[in-house]
Amino acid sequence: MGEILIIAENLTIYYDGYRAVEDITFRLSSGETLLLLGPNGAGKTSLLRTIAGLHKSYTGKLLVFGKPPAEVKDLISYVPQSHSLNERVPLKAIEVVAMGALYKRGFIHFNIPKSVLKEAEEALEFVGLGDIKNKRFAELSGGQKQRVLLARALVSKPKLLLLDEPLSALDPSARVEVVSVLAKIKREMRITMIITTHDPNPLTEIGDKVMLVNKRLVAFGTPEEVLRDEIITKVYGSLAKAVKVGERMYCFIGDVHIHGRERR
Repeated sequence: MGEILIIAENLTIYYDGYRAVEDITFRLSSGETLLLLGPNGAGKTSLLRTIAGLHKSYTGKLLVFGKPPAEVKDLISYVPQSHSLNERVPLKAIEVVAMGALYKRGFIHFNIPKSVLKEAEEALEFVGLGDIKNKRFAELSGGQKQRVLLARALVSKPKLLLLDEPLSALDPSARVEVVSVLAKIKREMRITMIITTHDPNPLTEIGDKVMLVNKRLVAFGTPEEVLRDEIITKVYGSLAKAVKVGERMYCFIGDVHIHGRERR
């Protein structure tokens, strides 16, 4: 892989004095995809938002592109688990995508330059939705909405893509569509990605590294190194099992929650 893109050393993240996650140390190289795995409430979102430069209350070392995350936000696209769009506003899919470019260029969305519309259309084509560009976002299926949000994240040409539970609210067929787009991003754009999930199985094909967290760093490494019975049972209990099928690792863990809700 390429140069080291993210360096975290003894990273502890705070919310109002509460330790969301603590003592996280890892390195991620350019072009790699990291699956950030842990039960609901483990601190995955907190870690992702801090890497995105959206949360600044932390101790330890965290460098993205050699700088503190807040200084390189223009190089990062972050897709939260729940979008903040008001679906009562009749935005078309292409307008939603264009917002990703407009936000970073300081334009207002009702005066979209033709060049930005062209980039938005290309991003929709990339995620396989060029034919629905003029449909209202609110009318789209869950899988289509997620792909539109991916297109919005891509239109600003990020070097780092952060995705918080992108598959959690989707039915199986929509998950396949979204994973296909993620694989295409990895293959054709070679963008570094961090994807949080409580179920790694749909994503193991694209994951170069896996980080298992449960308030603390439990394990970090390749899927073969992390998705092992003796490691995942520490977090998910004795019924958790890791199975290798061909060259891919699968992890059967059920839907596990820890006490308290995950801090945002």
